[in-house]
Formats: sequence, C-alpha cells, structure tokens
Amino acid sequence: MSLNWKESKNASSLEAKFVFEGYETLRDFLDEVAQITEEMEVHPNISFGRDYASLIIYAQDGTLSDKERDVAAKILNLV
Repeated sequence: MSLNWKESKNASSLEAKFVFEGYETLRDFLDEVAQITEEMEVHPNISFGRDYASLIIYAQDGTLSDKERDVAAKILNLV
C-alpha cells in the first residue's frame, strides 16, 4: 500500500494506490472517500479492482492547492 501520495514533477497531480484485504473493506474506503471529496468539492479520478483503489487528484487551477492537499491528507488518514 502506498503510505504517501506521489506528487507529479510539475505539481499538477497527486497519485496513490491503496491495497485492501478484501472487497468489503475496499467498498467502505470508497464510501468514505466519496463523502470527503463531496464535502470538499475535490473529485479525484478513481480506478479500483477487487482489492485495490488507485486515486489521482488533479490540480483544478494548474498547480495543487492547499484544498487538494487537504483532501489527500484526509484520505490517507482513512487507512
């Protein structure tokens, strides 16, 4: 599991992959991510499989803002 977000070289996105023991745990994580991102109005690209989720948060204005970094920190705190 990624314990940190990887920042793109030009600071335009953050990316992380999270691996889970099973689908139920993954679903709980995705539900919590949805709640955080809706509240903060930052919508990452999410891809997932049976036991993993990959998230990419793109900068809304070309460079990552504190708001986008806060969303990343809140998501990291879920695991």
